[in-house]
Amino acid sequence: MYYTIIAAFCTAYYFINVAGFHMNIKRAFKRQGRIKPFDCVQCLSVWLAVVFYFLPDPITKFFAIIFLTGFIAQKIK
Repeated sequence: MYYTIIAAFCTAYYFINVAGFHMNIKRAFKRQGRIKPFDCVQCLSVWLAVVFYFLPDPITKFFAIIFLTGFIAQKIK
């Protein structure tokens, strides 16, 4: 259960604040303004938690480990 929470938050944080994928989505669709939930860490975390809840545990743990290291590296930098 804790892996789901960690994986959801760290994946959303990485996609929005580190990688900036929401900007690529805005450019691809030529859209102005917000594109929820892809530009909001809280919104994307909730939807990713739902997805990770239904995925097998090894996949959720993989996402938790990979994106937690990206989150920690960004904070240490």
